[in-house]
Order: sequence, then C-alpha cells, then structure tokens
Amino acid sequence: MIESLYRADQALLLAINHAGTEGWDLVVWYATQSWVWAPLFLAALVALLRRFKKASWQPVLAALVSVALSDLLCGAVLKPTFRRLRPTHDPRMQPTLRTVRGYRGGPFGFPSNHAANSMALTVVVAGYLRHPAVWAIGLSWVFLHSLTRVYLGVHYPSDLLGGWIIGGLIGMIVLALLRSPDG
Repeated sequence: MIESLYRADQALLLAINHAGTEGWDLVVWYATQSWVWAPLFLAALVALLRRFKKASWQPVLAALVSVALSDLLCGAVLKPTFRRLRPTHDPRMQPTLRTVRGYRGGPFGFPSNHAANSMALTVVVAGYLRHPAVWAIGLSWVFLHSLTRVYLGVHYPSDLLGGWIIGGLIGMIVLALLRSPDG
C-alpha cells in the first residue's frame, strides 16, 4: 500500500512538472516567491485594520505568530527529522525532472514550508475576518502558491499535503489561543 502511494505521488509530481513549458516557467518562478503576493498580504492587512481598528494588533500578531511557528516547525524540526529528499535531490528522480533556472531547493522537502506557511496565514486571517470570500481567495492562494513547488520539481504532492495539515493545525491553535471572544 505504501509503495503504491509513493508511486502515485511520483506520478502526480511528474505529470505536473512535465506539463510545464518555457512560457509558464517565468510565471511560476515568480508565483512561488512570497514577495510577489505582497498586494494580497496588504489587502488582508487593510481588511483586518478596517474590521478591528485599534484591536487589529491581535489578528496581525496571530498571523505573524502562526507563520513563524509553522516555518520553524517545518524547517527546523520536521524536515531534519524526516530527512525526505526533495525530488530534485533524489538520485532516482533527478533524471526525470524539469528544473527551472537550475533551482533545486534545500536537500529535504517534507513538509513544504510554502504550503504550511500559506495555510497557517490563511486560516488565521480568514478565521478572524469570517467571510466566505476571504476563505475562497485564501485557499485559492494556498493551492496556487503550493502547486508552484511541484511544478518546479522541488516537492512531491504529499509534501504539500503534509504542509497544509500542519499549517492548518497551527493556524487553528493560534486562533484558539489568541482570538478574543468577540473577535
């Protein structure tokens, strides 16, 4: 069973990675960069400031804490613990992958920091704003931002799934601990 899941994970990675074209490479290269999404982050900040006014420090702090915890847990604890090679560092996968701009990422890929951080941020911001459109936009961003990592060949789809679960849990815990009863 585990072997069949691993093969399915590899097959989905290769299908997405091989669907790439030179025309899309530049778009995806920039879409994977967090700073490109600054307008979305600014819109979320403005929405939090408008909704919470003087108390907006609380949701902003919660968002920052959730991303920091997610990033620290995934990057400093889980990746070194699991030591699952990224596809671009796995000798069995390297010959079959397309790479963009020679980018390979660090050696380990599980769980994906991009996926975990974006999910943690979305859960906290959407949890505070409590609007279906915020959830829809946030989850769309999470999916697209994470998918760029598979396109680039630096993550297996299961790395994203692990990141989404971890980021979602961290976001929910931070919300439960830091959100005021009226927030």
